[in-house]
Amino acid sequence: MEPEDVIYLLRVFLALLVGVICGLTPLPWLYSVVIGVLAYASSIPLIQMLYGGGGILSKRTAVTSGMAAYAFIWLMVWILVYNIMLG
Repeated sequence: MEPEDVIYLLRVFLALLVGVICGLTPLPWLYSVVIGVLAYASSIPLIQMLYGGGGILSKRTAVTSGMAAYAFIWLMVWILVYNIMLG
């Protein structure tokens, strides 16, 4: 697999996990947004450790690759789990 594919999959699974956590916890929405942003931000050093050392991946690619997919999946899973918990 290419490094971009691994980054994309890592962020998709992270978004699923964080979306479920945000949906299950009875936190105000602002705290859930902070959790989502912090989870994304914590994935950046991990990706740079995996692929940044050998010059395989630029810092910009490590930050932006999979960003839209993460945001969309995290938000959709959060809303879905939250609504299921209400019903």
